[in-house]
Amino acid sequence: MVHDWLKPAWQQLLAGRDRLHHALLVHGPGGIGKSGFVADLARALLCDAPLPDGAACGRCAACGWFDQRNHPDFRLLTPAAMEEARESEEGATDEGSSKSAGKGTGKPSREIRVEQVRALERFTAVGGHRGGHKIIVIDPADALNVVAANALLKTLEEPSGSTRFVLVTSRPDALPATIRSRCRLVSLPMPAPATAVDWLARDAGVEPAQARAWLAAAGGAPLHARRLADPAQAAIHRTVMEALAGIPETGIEQTADALTGIETPVWAGMLQRWIVDLQRVRAGAEPRYFPDRAPRLQALTRRTGLPALERLARQIDELVRTADHPLNPRLVIEDALLRVRAALAD
Repeated sequence: MVHDWLKPAWQQLLAGRDRLHHALLVHGPGGIGKSGFVADLARALLCDAPLPDGAACGRCAACGWFDQRNHPDFRLLTPAAMEEARESEEGATDEGSSKSAGKGTGKPSREIRVEQVRALERFTAVGGHRGGHKIIVIDPADALNVVAANALLKTLEEPSGSTRFVLVTSRPDALPATIRSRCRLVSLPMPAPATAVDWLARDAGVEPAQARAWLAAAGGAPLHARRLADPAQAAIHRTVMEALAGIPETGIEQTADALTGIETPVWAGMLQRWIVDLQRVRAGAEPRYFPDRAPRLQALTRRTGLPALERLARQIDELVRTADHPLNPRLVIEDALLRVRAALAD
């Protein structure tokens, strides 16, 4: 799906669809709809009878195959963990419907591995099944591990004439410069606040004031805010928020009890944003993510200083980077909470 705030970039790409670079790097903030944008782009490029504006017709055999996830000229490279989550959400039961490679019998990988990239060599070696384009989407491209990224370079630089790559990322700087230099960059924007509020209020069926609160918590990203508006996610959000706001008065054990069972990226991501707002308030600015918690943030910043908060931010950033490490989740929670309490007692 191409959201309204992405329509200008969409129209510009389709206007030059016959002259598209063989490798596009679509980048922009997380939660704005990049994956849906790229899926619709791939569908349009594979369509047998595109509309006058270049979009897919939605009626031809190619569109039908694409919608059923079995188009012979399309490949999606994504981490096995993301593919498994997508299939779970869709209720997929047929493993053959997936065009993503690299699944194993152990814990699903959060990386795109070299085996997935090498499997593309067979795909790119022959002409398109329909005599047209072959499309390879890599989403998110920053999930390529070092070996996989190196293996991709030659194919990315010298693809067969009909092959088109579309890489997707929220972190283009995380990609090797050698990959970025082989792609045409396509920047997608964050929507204007008023546009995001209007969309979220309509889509989630909430009042504009509630939409603004969810958008603030999501850093302005409408799709992230939409997930927060889901009742189950909203309950988790409230639980984490109350736990973080209760430190340091609430004990470590009680706070850890509240957070246990919640995925580390969820509570740790909220903690990162909480620390950002503490830093902003301590420096005299308004909170960005939790404006409704301004009084509590102001009270907490009287206990600490910017050096302690900057040190805490670095420590939690490191924790998030190692969130997949097979540590005891409870110990990770308690370690983070102890660091927060120490920073607020600085």
